[in-house]
Amino acid sequence: MTATERPQTPTFREAFKFWLKLGFISFGGPAGQIAVMHQELVDTH
Repeated sequence: MTATERPQTPTFREAFKFWLKLGFISFGGPAGQIAVMHQELVDTH
C-alpha cells in the first residue's frame, strides 16, 4: 500500500466476528486482549 491509498474498511460482519472472537478469549484481561488485537490487526492484516 502506498502513502496515498486508503486502508480497506472492514464490513460490519468482519468487525463483529473479530470483536466476538476477542470477547470469547478475553480471559487474560486487558493484557491478553491487547496481545490478541496486536496479533490479529497488525501482524495478520
